Amino acid sequence: MTFFPKMTKSQRIGLLFVILILFIDMMLYSLLIPIVPYFTETLQPSSTMMGILFSSYAVAMLIATPIFGPISDRIGRRIMLLIGLIGLALSTILFAFSDSLALLITARFVQGLAAAATWPTALALLADLFPPKMRGAIMGIALTAISTGTLLGAPIGGWLFEASGHRTPFLVAAAFTVINLVLVYFFLKDESSRSESEKLQVGGFLRHPQVAFIAGVVLLAEISLCLLEPTLPVFLTEKLSITPATIGLLFAIMTLAYGLIAPVAGSLSSRVNPFTLMFVGIISLAVFMPFLALAETLWQSALAMALVGASVGFTLSPTLATLGEIIDRGGSGAYGTAYSLFNMFHGVGMVAGPLAGGILTDVLPASAAIIIVAASVFSFGILMYVMLRFKQNSLTRSAGKEMKM
Repeated sequence: MTFFPKMTKSQRIGLLFVILILFIDMMLYSLLIPIVPYFTETLQPSSTMMGILFSSYAVAMLIATPIFGPISDRIGRRIMLLIGLIGLALSTILFAFSDSLALLITARFVQGLAAAATWPTALALLADLFPPKMRGAIMGIALTAISTGTLLGAPIGGWLFEASGHRTPFLVAAAFTVINLVLVYFFLKDESSRSESEKLQVGGFLRHPQVAFIAGVVLLAEISLCLLEPTLPVFLTEKLSITPATIGLLFAIMTLAYGLIAPVAGSLSSRVNPFTLMFVGIISLAVFMPFLALAETLWQSALAMALVGASVGFTLSPTLATLGEIIDRGGSGAYGTAYSLFNMFHGVGMVAGPLAGGILTDVLPASAAIIIVAASVFSFGILMYVMLRFKQNSLTRSAGKEMKM
């Protein structure tokens, strides 16, 4: 990409640390997955308690995100990133030595608190460092770091677990996190003092038509993606008689497609109307989701997974840079608060997606549930885009009348 030679030293260092932080955060998130059977066998938890274990991450993130994002606008990005990395290291060590379900849930909850500190702060740091024309592609790279961490976490965790037991994956991840913490402490410079203008009226910000559209798009994409995690493996196993390893490969294909398309969509958002890109992405997601239910072979399923993953990446990548541009127009510089709201939309989708999938598949076949969700995404996507255009045209007409008076 042509903008890399133009990056300053502070921009390169900041981007490198954001990539490392987001990568390690999502790697830790998925590291637990291959070790779940071990905990299930040794602790014998109920299905409800396992659900609480996995949802505790999103619950903690939803609680803490609106607190940590605005704080980073006041005290600076470096301090908040250090706090988040300390939390990640502590949660990972707690995972390694947990001998009860209560401790596992506590570790997962602390992990969610740490993510609430690192995610919005890391994205806000990129918005601080890069001008609007570069943000689209840069934010796409950040999303690629997230998807790469998600992609590699489970395989790394499984390999380390098989090599030397259930504690090793967590201890290795904790060591990696501590190294990252030390590097941030010594090499990421403090920003200049924060401005008093860096405050955001959250209520007014959320009522902004463009922000409301972004919130809706993020929710639809995240709900769709997270809904597939608990429902699709069972459906594909029954329909295609495939192994767990093959299911993991299919989800890896989806994550890889997400990571590859994100920088492309982010780069396009600086040249093409980003709201059009988001709309195209969400409609593509709705169109491709039914192919997951209709696929009759493994190759067809792999192609459908890739198209769904690419659609989600294409949808979400422009949202990050566009939120930053809206903050720029308001003149506040409160990127931490803005990206904390993005994190909240993401968290709501993580909670609502599996819940919706569970409810629908309790009363309907999985294939019918997927098609119904796709139709809902298609309908809501069109409705939100029409409402956005209507509100923007209304504001334009009102501004024109005021100029004539």
